[in-house]
Amino acid sequence: MTELTLEEKERFFKNQKKVGRVIINHVKKKGLILFGQKATNRQLPSNLRKDTQDYDILSIPPKISANRIERKLDRKLDGNYFEVREAKHGGTYKVIQRIGDKGVADVGKPDRKVPIVVKKGVKLATLEFQKQQIKKSLADPQSKFRHAKDREVRSRIKIAEKRKEFKKIKKKSAPKNLRFNLPIFKVNPKPGF
Repeated sequence: MTELTLEEKERFFKNQKKVGRVIINHVKKKGLILFGQKATNRQLPSNLRKDTQDYDILSIPPKISANRIERKLDRKLDGNYFEVREAKHGGTYKVIQRIGDKGVADVGKPDRKVPIVVKKGVKLATLEFQKQQIKKSLADPQSKFRHAKDREVRSRIKIAEKRKEFKKIKKKSAPKNLRFNLPIFKVNPKPGF
């Protein structure tokens, strides 16, 4: 591949914010499943989200989907800024940003049926599925490089689950008038003025 010119690089940096929108729109339009940290973030409260740059996507023809995403990104950013490479994990394809050689999307084939939840039109792998993936990763000694990151994500999910459980208990346990510390009083319908 030829080296990008300074003008092309400048155009890329100017339009770089479009990358996420293009990927999410493609996932939504084609009915693909978003999983990994981006999917977890969309299901957690804002203060428990973890910053991440790449999108993990599940698709039945992963190579075709990766190529489509790459072409859409190049078209939207008006240049040849992305390429598709096969990942180390067989059957997974990476969409790589040529400037900085950074991955923007990993597209893989699901190895089993993935439970989903739909938020704002995007299919997301459920938090329960994410926890199973983390458990599998923590049990695998070859994934030792991921263990600290996986433990952190697992703790964020557990905190969110505890908060939801607490809210359910809080709402059910106290009568409405006691929840806000309001006194119980009777209103006289015929005031004697």
